[in-house]
Amino acid sequence: MSDLLNQASLVVIPSGYKEDTVYSVVPSDGSGDLSFTRASNGTRINSAGLVEDCPWNLLEYSEDFNNAVYNKYNNITATADQTSAPNGTNTADKIGLSTASTTFPNLAQDAQYIGGQVYTFSVYFKKNTVNFGKIRLGGTAFASITNSPIFNLNTGVVVSGTGTIENVGNGWYRCTMTAVADTSAAGGFAIDLPDSTGVWSGSSVYNVNDSIFAWGYQANIGSTAKPYFPTTDRLNVPRLTYQNGGGGCPSLLLEKQSTNLLTYSEQFDNAGWTKYNATITANTTTSPDGTQNADKCLDNTNNDYHSFYQSISISADTTLSIYVKAAEYSKFAISNASDGGDVLFNLSTVAVISTSANFKNAKIESVGNGWYRVSATTNGTSGGKAMGYSLVNDAGAISFLGTGSKGVFIWGAQIEQSSYPTSYIPTTSATATRVADACSKTGISSLIGQTEGVIFWDIEVETLSASGNENILNVDSGSFGNTMYLIKTATGGVVAEIYVSNVAQCLFSYSLPSVGRYKMALAYKANDFALYVNGVSRGTDSSGSVPTCSRLQLGNGVLGPSDGKTNQAVLFKTRLTNAELASLTTI
Repeated sequence: MSDLLNQASLVVIPSGYKEDTVYSVVPSDGSGDLSFTRASNGTRINSAGLVEDCPWNLLEYSEDFNNAVYNKYNNITATADQTSAPNGTNTADKIGLSTASTTFPNLAQDAQYIGGQVYTFSVYFKKNTVNFGKIRLGGTAFASITNSPIFNLNTGVVVSGTGTIENVGNGWYRCTMTAVADTSAAGGFAIDLPDSTGVWSGSSVYNVNDSIFAWGYQANIGSTAKPYFPTTDRLNVPRLTYQNGGGGCPSLLLEKQSTNLLTYSEQFDNAGWTKYNATITANTTTSPDGTQNADKCLDNTNNDYHSFYQSISISADTTLSIYVKAAEYSKFAISNASDGGDVLFNLSTVAVISTSANFKNAKIESVGNGWYRVSATTNGTSGGKAMGYSLVNDAGAISFLGTGSKGVFIWGAQIEQSSYPTSYIPTTSATATRVADACSKTGISSLIGQTEGVIFWDIEVETLSASGNENILNVDSGSFGNTMYLIKTATGGVVAEIYVSNVAQCLFSYSLPSVGRYKMALAYKANDFALYVNGVSRGTDSSGSVPTCSRLQLGNGVLGPSDGKTNQAVLFKTRLTNAELASLTTI
C-alpha cells in the first residue's frame, strides 16, 4: 500500500489543518492543500474521546486585538504586530493608551456561555512599559465572578485574585483563570491594563505610554487551558474527529447541514423542557464533553410514564438522539408522547430492546466512560408532537410505579430533520444549525490524470439510510457535464459514474452490505474503466472516454450533500493495474 501511495499525485490523510484549510501530504509544498468551508460551528470527538467544539477556542480574531469584535474602553488601544509572539511570528499586539486616563482602561470580547458550564480563559502577556497584566470576566453570564487575577509579568507570579501564570519563554507568560457561568447568557472576557504599580482602579493614573504586549486570546470549555488554537471568524474549521473512545488516527468529518430543533439541549432543568412525573437535577456528573454538566432525571412516585420532552413540529424522517448513562436504572426510552410510540434501550447489554411502529433505525452506541448515544428516527408521523425521552424501570416497563429516587444521567439531546443522527449540535435559548462541510481544490489539472488515473477514497460509512443521494467524492471541470464521481444512494448503495460533455461513459453500482469502513477506487482510461471496493472488483467497462478535469471535491459537491468520515483521499495520474487496485482497496 505504501509503495502505491508513492505513485500518487495527491494524498490527503487528515492530520494537519487550520481555519479554511486541510493540508495535503502530497504534494507537501501547499499546492495540494484543500480549501474547507462550513459557515458555522460544529463538534467533533477529540483524541481523548470527548465531544468538543471545533475549534475549541470560543473567541474570534484571537491574534487581532484591533478587530471590531473587541470592545475598547477608556482610551485603550491595540496596535497590531508590534513584537515577536510566543510562536516566533511578528503577530503580537501592543495594548496601551491613546491618551492619559484615570478610569479602568480595558478591552473585551463578548460571547455566549452556558449556565453551569466550566470555562477556562487564557491570554499570553509580555511586559513592555508596564510590568502587570490583568484578566477579568463580566456580563450576565459571569455577574458573580470577583476573583479577577493580576499578574506580575516581571517576576512571573499571580499578584492577586485566582489564576495561573506559566513562563513560555522570551518574556512571555500564559495567564489563565477558570470560572463557572452563572447562567446561559452573554459574558465578556476582558484584558485590563493596570497602572505602573499593578493597580487597576478608578483612582489610578494611566500614562499615555503605558502598555503591555498580548497575543493568543482564548476561552475553552473545561477547568484547564487547552492548547492555544488561533482563530479569525471561527467558521471554516475542519473537524478532525476520532472514533468514539478517542485514540488512533483521525478522520475528516464531512456532514450535511442539520439543525437541532430542541432548545436547551444540555439544560434539562430549564422550563423549556416539560417534565412529566420526573424531576431534573442539574450538573450531577461528568458528561461526554469531560466537564461536570450532565443532569440526572429521577422518577416520582406516580404510576405512569416518567418523561421529559418538548413540543415541536416534525415530519417523517426526524431523528431523536441523546447521550445517556445508567444510574439506578439501566434502561431508557425515546418517546413520541403524542402518538404513544417508544424505542427501549438496554444500557447494560448495549442493545435495542424494542421499537414501536412509529420509529425505525434505532441505534445505541458506546461513547466511553459509561455513556451511550441512543437514537431513533420517526416513521411516517408529522405535525406538532411532544417528542422526548422516558425512564424505563428494571422490569423493562415504560409506564410504572416510580420510587421517587431512581433515574439515569442525561446530556446532549438533539432532534433533527434527518434519517440518521449527525454530530451533536448544542443549543441554549434557540435552535442551532450546523452548515454542511465542504472540502475542495480548484485549478489542479496538473494533479489529476487527464487521460488516465485512479480516484481513491477511504471512508467510514455510518448509515445506509438517507433522504437522497449523498456525495462522496467527485473530480470535475467545475460543473456536472465533465465529471467523475462516487456517491452513496438513499438506500445504501454506491454509484460511480463518468460523464464527458453530459454523456455517461460508464456506470458502476454496488450495494453496501453494512455500515463500516470502505476503501473505493475508480480507475479510468479510455475504454478501460473499473470500480474496486474493499479489495474486490465491483465492475469493469471497456468503452468510453475520459473528461478533462481541474477540480476535486470531497463531501458536499455537484451531486448532493456530504456523507461520512474521510480517512484518506488520493489521486493517481496513471491507471493502476487491477491487481494494484485490489491491493489498494483491501481493508
